[in-house]
Amino acid sequence: MKKKVLSAVLAASMCMSFLAGCGNSGSGDSGSSQSGETSKEASKETSKEADTSAAEKGDGEPVSITVGVGQQFTTLDPGLSTETVNRYALAHMYAGLYKKLEDGSVVPDLAAGEPEVSEDGLTYTIKLKDGLVWSDGEPITAHDFVFGINRNLTYGAENGFVTDKMVRYLEGAEEYLADTEVDLETFSFAGVEALDDTTVVYHLKTPCAFFTGLLCGGGFLPLREDVAEAGFSEWAVEPGYPVTGAYVLDYCNENEKVVLTKNESFYDAENVTVDEITFQVMPDMDAQAAAFKTGDLDAALAISASIVSTYENQNELWNRPQQSVYSIDLNSGEKGPEALKDVNVRRALAISINRDEIVKAINAGNFYTPLYGYVPFGMKGAEDDFRKEGDAKQLYQAYDPEKAKELLKEAGYDESNPLTLKYKYSNNSIHADVAQMLEQMWKAVGVNVELEVVESGVFYDQIDQGDFEMARYALMCTNDPSEFLNQWTQAMQPVAAVADDTYDQMMTDVTKIVDRTEYMNKLHEIETYLVEEQVYVIPLFDFNEPALKKENLKGVYMTPGDVPIYSYGYFE
Repeated sequence: MKKKVLSAVLAASMCMSFLAGCGNSGSGDSGSSQSGETSKEASKETSKEADTSAAEKGDGEPVSITVGVGQQFTTLDPGLSTETVNRYALAHMYAGLYKKLEDGSVVPDLAAGEPEVSEDGLTYTIKLKDGLVWSDGEPITAHDFVFGINRNLTYGAENGFVTDKMVRYLEGAEEYLADTEVDLETFSFAGVEALDDTTVVYHLKTPCAFFTGLLCGGGFLPLREDVAEAGFSEWAVEPGYPVTGAYVLDYCNENEKVVLTKNESFYDAENVTVDEITFQVMPDMDAQAAAFKTGDLDAALAISASIVSTYENQNELWNRPQQSVYSIDLNSGEKGPEALKDVNVRRALAISINRDEIVKAINAGNFYTPLYGYVPFGMKGAEDDFRKEGDAKQLYQAYDPEKAKELLKEAGYDESNPLTLKYKYSNNSIHADVAQMLEQMWKAVGVNVELEVVESGVFYDQIDQGDFEMARYALMCTNDPSEFLNQWTQAMQPVAAVADDTYDQMMTDVTKIVDRTEYMNKLHEIETYLVEEQVYVIPLFDFNEPALKKENLKGVYMTPGDVPIYSYGYFE
């Protein structure tokens, strides 16, 4: 089978009868430095919590949980998915070699223990647990991990968000992508191999302090060669298709719901207390809140922030900490408008925005924090939080509307020749409120903005294809500050809105730095170039959406920057 390009038509039909607006790497450890080390105590705590959950459940009656989500599902193919809404389900359907706990530590999942790491940090040898099987009873082998990576790379630029981690760290992955005639049935590359059925070896081209975090999800998950066809994903929405995690797919309709049922073949099935999880698609935030109030939902993940301050039971409010950034993407690439190719125009747009006023208007319950850099709070830097380190030196894009007017005039825009641009956003969450405030702030400096709203299910497809001038953007990453910054390399964008060879080279060079302090300082320099010097993107605030959860629903946990895990939940 040859490499195949995933067509837009196929992508739209993947979940038949889809970044909470965030892209997601599918892994995370709060930026902590992990080189194969795991937290045994944290792992014990997870098992202890599961045991307690099972004991308190007690009555033996089936436990089901219904969760409201704010977007359509797009795919349940773990090697293709880049959107948070899909991750809600996939995090329960797939187990990888390692998993993240609530404190962000990395512990073995399908792996038998910690990896054996070579002295130069370039070779990871990992043994699988004994007796592991897929949900249909077939053995899980090291070859499934090798095939998963080989197969996921066939998507190429179509799936840069997932394949980038492989290209950046695995030996030979970049060459694999460059070979358009590769035959997946016979070709493999040096980056991953199966020594035998239970031993997988990863060969890195550069050390990666958080490599075990990357192995927790996304493109590094195992796939079955007899199930997962390269270039296509219809199999990923078929009820009952083989998975490695705690749940199998029972039903999928992109606009309605996804239903998961317990996988009795899962190695930790005896501790899984929830028998069925339903993810109900409800883009209307008021409708979600109402359904929660009537008991139709046990958790509501997309509610209006406006109801938070007056909500009657504050114990049901759920603040889920996430390492996420809500920003404005400026299309300075080939498909973008000529005006946005001028750095002074981009700077004028940025410094005419009062972040504090926007956050004040939408911030019931302190769910949002103004951001003056692209890497949000919660990522470890050289010595302290990366964002705190950066802000201590400089707040990027400081509010200065008068300077914005001067820059626009220098660029040739004034009352006789006003600048007109389009701003695109999706029709869910707080996006409309933010768009209207931006429109007024830009109008105050003489920029006319046309607002364009599109359906949430197709929003990111349009952004990926460069079909916008300015657009809201949200990104959630969990391993390292570099993951946020790397989003704007050309390799990560199917159609580049930011096309800067200098920036790409900076991101390539930083991976070769071994000393952590030097590495983090260089990342700060790269962020300065991206946000302050070139103004390719305008960060606005930390994007931690409010949610609701039944007060008596216990045992649900969330790893930093990822999604809630319901497997060990129970009702008191």
